[in-house]
Amino acid sequence: MHRGHIDGGSNMYECFHCGQKTVAWDADFDSDDYGYGENKGIIHECHCTNCGARITYFVPNNPEDMKDE
Repeated sequence: MHRGHIDGGSNMYECFHCGQKTVAWDADFDSDDYGYGENKGIIHECHCTNCGARITYFVPNNPEDMKDE
């Protein structure tokens, strides 16, 4: 598990909730930590510094493996 925080407008992303470019990265986890199975991908946890929304992205190692799940 990695933890950190990205500051600065160029590293921020648009929030799905408030529409501001204020989404910051919090941590990355292995897919196994979330019960998706070992080596299936990475989970990115983020938050919006404007409205407080929590955003979790799942990025599969091999998108072809995820079609039936």
